[in-house]
Amino acid sequence: MTLGIIILIAGILGIILGGIVRKYKMGLLVQWVSLEKYDNNKVSDIMGFHIMVLGICLIVISGVNYVLENTYQNIIIITIILICIATELGGYYRIYKYAKIKD
Repeated sequence: MTLGIIILIAGILGIILGGIVRKYKMGLLVQWVSLEKYDNNKVSDIMGFHIMVLGICLIVISGVNYVLENTYQNIIIITIILICIATELGGYYRIYKYAKIKD
């Protein structure tokens, strides 16, 4: 039960953090991205969206964990790790492809 609550809280915080990154254009917080080469507005929009998607996925996983009554905790944790890695890599791919400053 506590694992589901922790995942739910992390998902809600992810949605809030993604919204803050998009609203206040905080692209400079994204690691491994040089703002000399990439547009701050596009970086913040892309990564804020991906953080919000990660938060929504965590909330859905929390609901699935509640429905399954904590029976498959190892599978849930592996799924969370894979979703985190996939959304971050997808965000960085979109930043490197679409957020370059044109010369």
